[in-house]
Amino acid sequence: MNFFNHISLILGALTLTSSASDCCDPDNPRPDGHAPTSIMGDHMHNAGDWMLSYRFMFMEMDDLYMGTDRISPGTAFGASYTVAPTRMSMEMQMLGVMYAPSDRFTLMAMLPYIDLEMDHMIFPGAAPLIGLNGGRPGFTTHSAGFGDLRLSSLINILERDRHHLHGGIGISIPTGSISEKDLVPGPGGLLPRQLPAAMQLGSGTIDILPSLTWVHRSDNWSAGAQMRGVIRTQSNYHDYRLGDQFAIDGWASWNASNWCALSAGLGYLWEDELSGVQSDVGLNPPFAPARRTVTTAFSENYGGQRIEAIVGVNFVSPSGPLLGHRFAVDLRVPLWQDRNGIALGTSYTLTAGWQYAF
Repeated sequence: MNFFNHISLILGALTLTSSASDCCDPDNPRPDGHAPTSIMGDHMHNAGDWMLSYRFMFMEMDDLYMGTDRISPGTAFGASYTVAPTRMSMEMQMLGVMYAPSDRFTLMAMLPYIDLEMDHMIFPGAAPLIGLNGGRPGFTTHSAGFGDLRLSSLINILERDRHHLHGGIGISIPTGSISEKDLVPGPGGLLPRQLPAAMQLGSGTIDILPSLTWVHRSDNWSAGAQMRGVIRTQSNYHDYRLGDQFAIDGWASWNASNWCALSAGLGYLWEDELSGVQSDVGLNPPFAPARRTVTTAFSENYGGQRIEAIVGVNFVSPSGPLLGHRFAVDLRVPLWQDRNGIALGTSYTLTAGWQYAF
């Protein structure tokens, strides 16, 4: 897949002309006025409107993959790795604010707080490492803190016959740490070590965030699609660069009442391999230089693609003291995934959110 072909489609669409959007009136909210809550930047606001948001996302990764096949840690050990991940969880709390200086432009800022945990298994034949780990065949690493700040501008492109189209361009500022350490078995016992990229809180690079979103609204239902990307501009100070990303989500929502909408959709995500060598992350065990350390220390084990089913529900108060408040939950479950190299696959992602427009 050529990522930049997709980006050219987005930039080409930005040549259209448009009028202002009126899809998100806080005084007359529709339950289906927003996409499933895991899809961000899906809507715009009228001039002078603000929106505050909070999202909580939990992602669970339980199975080790080689391509599309589930494998055991023994397969990773057979490929000369000394340590294999067996489980990873990510909790992310996202604070967001949107403001529309005009009908044509909406500004957006998002800052995440991330909590990561990864369980590992040690190769049974690595007696020195297991001995240094107190005889335990596994260990867990953890990192937590603020991630990268994202600033974006959404641009209204088209508003016609219940169809709405807007583009987005943003920047990710590397406020998240890429120097997280934790105790890892090594010479002398458990020692603080630089964690691999999968356990870091940010990219360490300035990233470009293009997007394109289309929405159609009928009397009692709506449908939409969003393309978005992440373009990495450089390598970070640990001598690696995370892979570019391209994603597309499509959804349909039905208003079950004037305060509740049900949604379903499909999502696709592609991510390129990590490039470069992660400096300060050990690549070979000192007691067995012919073997490799952990799979996450090597660039070929990053990236891949997956297709997900999305189901969700949106609640909004049409009147009263909660007017302008939205509550939503959605669940993403992979239908198919293909990992580069040897890596954990995604089991599910659950997102819950609150939004208040005024």
